Amino acid sequence: MAENIFDRNCALIDKRIEAGLETLRKSYEVKERPVSELFAKLNIHNMVFEIRRYEIVGVGNLVTMKCKSEGTQMDTFTLMPYYKNLPLFTTDYIYSGANRMFLNEIYDLSVYHDDLYDRYIDVFKANDKKHAALPDMPTKPCWYDDIRPVCTSKRTGTESEEENLSVFYENLDAFIKMEKETELLSGSDKAKKWAINKDYADRLVDEGGVSTDVFKSSLGAENTHKFFDDVFFGTTKFPVK
Repeated sequence: MAENIFDRNCALIDKRIEAGLETLRKSYEVKERPVSELFAKLNIHNMVFEIRRYEIVGVGNLVTMKCKSEGTQMDTFTLMPYYKNLPLFTTDYIYSGANRMFLNEIYDLSVYHDDLYDRYIDVFKANDKKHAALPDMPTKPCWYDDIRPVCTSKRTGTESEEENLSVFYENLDAFIKMEKETELLSGSDKAKKWAINKDYADRLVDEGGVSTDVFKSSLGAENTHKFFDDVFFGTTKFPVK
């Protein structure tokens, strides 16, 4: 019997999210945190997402989203750091029948640049170049392009799905290595990091973003702000002390 493509896509969603969590658990304590009933399951334009939030102890906020609706399936794995001078690490994988689309993005939400920070940005860029042969998926220009030094955006078929996933694994490994080598922020730098994260989350809602606009059209601006602060980026969960 021919393999059911929907089941295959759902299995790939579970594979990626579980692999990402397991990779983090090897290096950190990973604590699942409650998500309010308002946001635990979201229906966004008939795509139903299961939302989970985690605290990566000593690192920051992780959110995972899974959509296994008929038609298009999707998963998200986004890590927002708060304790060190690290970028935002965010990834989306989308499945529509035998079509595969994915984004691996690094956002420069740094307090400062030093040799270590720039060296790892170069690592993420090298990972992107390694997979240059995969067909590109064009992205629309947006205000955050200036703070997005790396964006791997691809559209492939089933023959490339393992390579697609390898992009995520390579970038997550690089992020963990970067985190391990980076010193903790303190004093005003820690407060600046939180403010930079918060400003980015607010600007996404206020000035727009490709995926954010879809959320706003379903949730409204006020609830999208709340979702970003309480769940997706966790700004209310990591207050400056």
